Amino acid sequence: MFALAGLVVVSGCSGAENDAGTAATARKTAAAGSSPAAATPRADANACDGGALPDRGDSRRTLHAGGLDRTYSLHIPAGYDGTDPLPLVLNLHGFGSSGAQQAAYSGFPALADEENFLVVSPDGAGTPRQWNIRRQSSLPDDVAFIGELLDALERELCIDHERVFVAGMSNGAAFAQQLACAMPGRFVAVAAVNALVYPLACGTVLPVAIIAFHGTEDVCVPFDGGSVTCGSARGAVPSVEESAQNWARHNGCSSTASRARITDHVRTIAYSECDEETAVVVFVIEGGGHTWPGATPVGRLGATTQEVDATEQIWQFFVAQANLSATGAD
Repeated sequence: MFALAGLVVVSGCSGAENDAGTAATARKTAAAGSSPAAATPRADANACDGGALPDRGDSRRTLHAGGLDRTYSLHIPAGYDGTDPLPLVLNLHGFGSSGAQQAAYSGFPALADEENFLVVSPDGAGTPRQWNIRRQSSLPDDVAFIGELLDALERELCIDHERVFVAGMSNGAAFAQQLACAMPGRFVAVAAVNALVYPLACGTVLPVAIIAFHGTEDVCVPFDGGSVTCGSARGAVPSVEESAQNWARHNGCSSTASRARITDHVRTIAYSECDEETAVVVFVIEGGGHTWPGATPVGRLGATTQEVDATEQIWQFFVAQANLSATGAD
């Protein structure tokens, strides 16, 4: 459960992210720097025998989990050959959205074709569709569902178990952090867009590498903390600065953050010298709304910066963290 001073946190905007999902992403064609070299892949041999290959591209699938038929979108890049273990990005939508909409809004599938990784974008449950971060009895156990989904994909596809990552938007960002605490060691790094929230009771002492993005004019999940009031979502959140400090403390980082201006309207807050080579990095979007940086603008969510591409930055962070993790394990 996510809480602050006894108040339940529900990050996201009902319906608003649905609009964001229907828009095609405006992607930049080049990264803001060269990607680090890929880590040495590790996977189960049985899933990497080069047998019958699935269709490349996008597909809609169903998994029976927790007594329910749960759905998800899967993107398999053209470069998948069933023998070379590929990274996997778990891509979580926001409140009221869907996996397919999040895939389109974030643009991860397009980048996956360029960088050769798998993307799974599952659907939450309920009406509006959401991730059960409050552990409501009326909604399914989404932590268990994600665990079963990852297990099923790793049995079927040639996945590098040591390059599995999770990214989320708003309600999905809060859930991504919950997953990192509930499944210690399952994800190399986490990306949180518009909801950096340290869980009140994180079930692991293992450090968690975190990259986050948040607009200072986000009216759904306030940058300076306070009530979440957009759509049907209710609750309260701490400030982004406080959440970053909490994650830095969890990771054993230096208590002093480094601060830098990246562009005219984008600055970073970064904590380093963390346990196991992890890091906490926050991109502050000055004037930004409840939006995914670099994506197609959705007016009702506020301003969308094009000065930084969150998807590109997230991927670079993921790969760098995987390389550091692999180096530390050797």
